[in-house]
Amino acid sequence: MLLVLCPFLAACGYGASADPQAGTLRVGFGIGPTARASGVTVLTEFLYAEPLIVHDWSGRPQRKLAQSWQWNTGGTVLTLRLKPGVRFHDGSLLTADTVVQFVRQHAARERPGFRYVTDVTAPDAQSVAIHLSRPDFFVLPELSELRLIHPDSNDLGTGPFRLITRTPVVEAERFDGYHEGRAALPGVRIVTYDTQRSAWAALMRGEVDAVQEVNRDSVEFMEASTKIATYTSVQPFYIPLLFNVRHEALRHVEVRRAIAQALDRTAIIERAMRGRGRLAESPVWPFHWAHPADPPRHSYDVAGAAAALDAAGFRLPGAGRPGEQRRRFAIRCMVYNEDPQFERIALMVQRQLFEVGVALEIELVDLRTFSERAARGDFDALLIRVQAGRAMDYTYRFWRSAEAGRPAMQNSGYRGADAILDELRHSVDDDDTRRSVSKLLQRFHDDVPAALIAWTEVTRAVDARYDVGTDGNQDPLFNIWKWRPVRASRR
Repeated sequence: MLLVLCPFLAACGYGASADPQAGTLRVGFGIGPTARASGVTVLTEFLYAEPLIVHDWSGRPQRKLAQSWQWNTGGTVLTLRLKPGVRFHDGSLLTADTVVQFVRQHAARERPGFRYVTDVTAPDAQSVAIHLSRPDFFVLPELSELRLIHPDSNDLGTGPFRLITRTPVVEAERFDGYHEGRAALPGVRIVTYDTQRSAWAALMRGEVDAVQEVNRDSVEFMEASTKIATYTSVQPFYIPLLFNVRHEALRHVEVRRAIAQALDRTAIIERAMRGRGRLAESPVWPFHWAHPADPPRHSYDVAGAAAALDAAGFRLPGAGRPGEQRRRFAIRCMVYNEDPQFERIALMVQRQLFEVGVALEIELVDLRTFSERAARGDFDALLIRVQAGRAMDYTYRFWRSAEAGRPAMQNSGYRGADAILDELRHSVDDDDTRRSVSKLLQRFHDDVPAALIAWTEVTRAVDARYDVGTDGNQDPLFNIWKWRPVRASRR
């Protein structure tokens, strides 16, 4: 790889970018499949709009546009106190009436975290009260996902940068009246490319100053460079092998448990994911404040898995024709086809399950087909990246089975965690939450609705002349307003 890349970089004129002190930060996005274009939208929103609260690395809510909040004794009224003096980019003040209007609009759209909201009021000019029919742990996470915009314009927010254009590239300039202080960068431009590799090549040519993701095959090269800094962080996304419990064999918990035992997840992470992942023991963010320090785990044990399958009545058939594969049963596994990483993982899972006599038949499908079939339950197993978030609301949305008026995100037939998920949703204090999370992790371990493989990692690459101020955990891409150019001779 290095022999190919080095002359390519020289031919591309690596070293042509201007002094970062002088201008706008340029971020390259390889959007690839259409689905990834949403990443540009997310980063754009981080630049110009903000939520009332944010959740930190441990899933704890922190202040943003709301400087404080308090629940009433019964957990049915949440009162938020707005930070004073916050202004939209047109100079108008953020008021309680504006927030009330905004939250009411989104509550009317039946957002998942607002299911029990009955009213939103403004007790005074700086306070907002959200009234619920019953306690709901997920109201704060829902508020953290809503980035407030001006009632008269979708392009006016309160963030550190003022949005100038969305097409053909996103342009944002520094907002000098930002309530948390003036950004060091005069502006940000987001440039899209057809692939991650194209964005990476643009960084090498000095056409952009940062890229949203480094291709896994290029990370080692980047890490060896003194001119580019890389930042790798665990993301709140995990990869499961999800089981449809209606399957003749998978309806037996002993079989699902045996499959989890048969997977060498460490090898999958090292080879199929190029070492860019962390073992997943549960669908709950592993750094969450309520996550137990020593969760129940499934150990890799091929012999034990084979014995368990025998005991469950799924024995290997006798020898057949020469060259014929002996198998206990087959599983159709639906795999997202627009990222080669998932096919690599599926192929390794296929080989590992072959060792215990289970045939995994891989079906590569596009995202639309994947989503439609997952919702219908038209699969035996599926493999894709699932969002967990840091506040457990996404865990609830994905794993809670369908309810009246609310379809499920996936239709695996599994309902064994519903009661615990509901208990978690309606918890009213930290002790309730910890108990519910501990019970949920134990239930996932015992019932095995999925063989959880890994939490994903992402690597950002930034021109080394920028200080991103990362603490080693946070993703620097979503804290751009704190970046600072540093003078150094690089090129």
